[in-house]
Amino acid sequence: MKISVSTLGLYPAKIENVLNFITDQKIEYLEVVKEYPYDNLTADDFSSYDVGLSIHAPMSDINIASHVDKIRDASVEAMCDAFKMANEIGAQRVVVHPGTMPIMGVKFPDKILEYNRQSLLKCQKSAEDYGVMMCVENMPLFERMLFTDIEVLADFIDEEIHSAITMDVGHAHNNGFSVDEMFKSDRIHHIHLSDNDGSYDMHDYLGSHNIDFERIFEILKEKKYDDICVIEVKSKLQVLKSIDYLKSIGIL
Repeated sequence: MKISVSTLGLYPAKIENVLNFITDQKIEYLEVVKEYPYDNLTADDFSSYDVGLSIHAPMSDINIASHVDKIRDASVEAMCDAFKMANEIGAQRVVVHPGTMPIMGVKFPDKILEYNRQSLLKCQKSAEDYGVMMCVENMPLFERMLFTDIEVLADFIDEEIHSAITMDVGHAHNNGFSVDEMFKSDRIHHIHLSDNDGSYDMHDYLGSHNIDFERIFEILKEKKYDDICVIEVKSKLQVLKSIDYLKSIGIL
């Protein structure tokens, strides 16, 4: 099993400190959130480390389904920049958030969904051009977020854009899906790991609440899943607690 850590939990440490930390923990993979101070990294930043990489495209101020043309176009451009960076640093997977229903777009849901579809099609084409895999992430149960329903996301990916899926187990749990329901799609090529009690997207350390991670890893072994599972929690301490938990259940 390929276990990774997201820079989210180590933010805003310098990249060399991040890399030294995961090396000390004997973690061989890193997910870089492409926002400051990690927005302009190059292959040179990783040249002294034997680490596998994935990228999380920018999240802040991004909406690929925006009702405002210039914001929507700039958001798609930011996604394409993430694919370009992935190509340059050797990252094979890029996580992309779908769009969000804008406040002034709630009266035009079909238009917003079409914006989202067209933007993701453009992103998928760009990912293919750069030779990387776009993995669209399921969203938590927040107001106006698209693709909170993992079944709707899977159908959309299968029928419309033919990319891959990032299954965020915390988001899926927050939306009431069981762990067995989470992994039905064969399009899942990337996974985010965090824990919560179902009421909110807490991004707490693994084993802190009631997500059945032992069953998750059992399912992944049954499916012969060989892609990356990313520890995506809120702090360095939570990263360490998550690593300890994975060791306690025999994953690390």
